[in-house]
Amino acid sequence: MIIPPEPPDPGPEMNGTWYVVRTSLPFWRTRTDPAISYTPLPDGRVTDTVTYRRAGRDQVVIGVDSRTTDDSGDGWIWRGLGAVTRWTSSRWRMLATEADWALSSFARTPFTPAGIDLLWRSPHPDEDRVAEVLARLPSIAEAAPYAARLFAPVHRRSSLPS
Repeated sequence: MIIPPEPPDPGPEMNGTWYVVRTSLPFWRTRTDPAISYTPLPDGRVTDTVTYRRAGRDQVVIGVDSRTTDDSGDGWIWRGLGAVTRWTSSRWRMLATEADWALSSFARTPFTPAGIDLLWRSPHPDEDRVAEVLARLPSIAEAAPYAARLFAPVHRRSSLPS
């Protein structure tokens, strides 16, 4: 009997909920409380649930991330699961991670420019820690071009609604 190998673990750097605390993505200028939750699937893919508020209403975008290796290294391809997003895909990858924060980069799509997101386990992280991480961005080649464009999306909630 041949036992198939275990699918690759997406790693602790992704699992769980992350809050977008700095971003270069203009999309977040008109939306509040942006968060991304990653949940591993048995086949090695990851569900990717983006939540935010717009005009006082909760919004959700769900996709599935699949591992890829391209010229820039290991990364992910996001594919939407909704009626509007089903034909949309996006390449992205984690540039740096620590226990409480992560830095992701994403490629340009027909709907969004390329850029970076600074993600945190809390929507309201310690600003001194955020400043420490921001100071490191110019030394990360893929993040450096976007560092000056970062802004803080509005977070009115202390966590995701249950």
